[in-house]
Amino acid sequence: MILKVYQNILKKPLLYLLVFGIAFRLIIYTSYNAITIYPDSRGYIKLSKFILNLSFENYTGERTPGFPMLIAVSGGDLYITVFLQLVLGLLSIILLFNFIKIKSKSTPVAFWSTLIYSSFLHIVLFEFAILTETLTTFLVILTFWLIEKYKIFNHDSKVIPVLILSIILSLLYLTRPMFIYFPVGFSLFYLVKNYRWNLKLVLIKILIILTLPYLSYYAWCSVNKNNIGVFASTYFTGVNLAQMATPFFEKAPEEDKLIRDILVKHRELNPMSNSKRKHPMSVWFAWNELQQNTKLLSPQLSHELGRISKNLILKHPDLYFKQVFVSWSLFWDSSIFFWKAENIKNDFIKTWTYRLWYSFQKHLLLLINLLFLVFSIKKLSLFFLSKSKKMDTDLLIVAIVISGSLAQALIAYGSNSRFCVPFFPLIVYFVFKKHNFFSRKL
Repeated sequence: MILKVYQNILKKPLLYLLVFGIAFRLIIYTSYNAITIYPDSRGYIKLSKFILNLSFENYTGERTPGFPMLIAVSGGDLYITVFLQLVLGLLSIILLFNFIKIKSKSTPVAFWSTLIYSSFLHIVLFEFAILTETLTTFLVILTFWLIEKYKIFNHDSKVIPVLILSIILSLLYLTRPMFIYFPVGFSLFYLVKNYRWNLKLVLIKILIILTLPYLSYYAWCSVNKNNIGVFASTYFTGVNLAQMATPFFEKAPEEDKLIRDILVKHRELNPMSNSKRKHPMSVWFAWNELQQNTKLLSPQLSHELGRISKNLILKHPDLYFKQVFVSWSLFWDSSIFFWKAENIKNDFIKTWTYRLWYSFQKHLLLLINLLFLVFSIKKLSLFFLSKSKKMDTDLLIVAIVISGSLAQALIAYGSNSRFCVPFFPLIVYFVFKKHNFFSRKL
């Protein structure tokens, strides 16, 4: 009986995955039925209004325009934005299943890997939040589906898919600036893999991959330079560096006494100051007092914090790299359950939601991430033992995910596990592709 049901499922696996995805979202919608707004959400909503007015004049540079464009497409209606994110979640299921099926050549592996990924509560809950995770994840999956579908990194790949890849990478940067490293990573991978063939053609394709993302980068940074005097994707760079330097900010020199003392004071008042995740949001607790006492606007204050933090990092690299390791470790953590429990009115659903996440899925997520690291070490070892000959999409996934974990660790401290969310479908695929029991008969 079970075998027959399973065989029927595998005849139309994508249909069953979509039925599951729709049912899962309907259950959450009927029980949660709320749009989750976080402090970050306000910046995206603010920028969407500038986009709707077709003018960035006097914009103060908090965010990049990728996700705000989705809000603007919704006419500024957050309910429509959430609906579009739910659609993107379902499209992600389709793309992920097809990517895994093409890559693994196994319907069971594609079905189970996609089902496991799409059953995680935090993935769907992000679709109800005004945050970038859902759109970013969709773009990441779309990127790797396109690469595998059209064999973009083969030496004889067509130019049009490469151009489409460049457009997607531009949107990815505009949605999450951290992903500006994607075009460089892809270009290096393509060069190393194919330089022995037609180097001129290889370089032309690399130029196509790089051009649009970095034109987007230059254009948006120029907008900020014109408005706030800072050539950067957002003015938060200084804030991010200050978060990295917060654990040793008391070592700032006397000429920076005003900013130093206020931030250190709030660091010690931070309710998390005695926890294992010490100091992460102290700079935001100190923000109002810093502005009041320095008389600086937000972009200028962030610039000052960045200047002080850079000097601290250069003088105390040991303390900085200790903090980098903490941030890198938190990338693989499971503190990403973004919801507001008070929005669930049904006590039964609320109880079982808690139990599902905190008793099972949280630990499963940690296990999957740990297995990814173990399998990545093995994959990299085989690559170097083969003298750089074994280059495939799996190696690219390992390189991109590990690079992303290191990149965010160098510049960010606080909610680091959010940076892992867009990579999670790739991590799930890479881990479960290694398990042949998905392909065995019941």
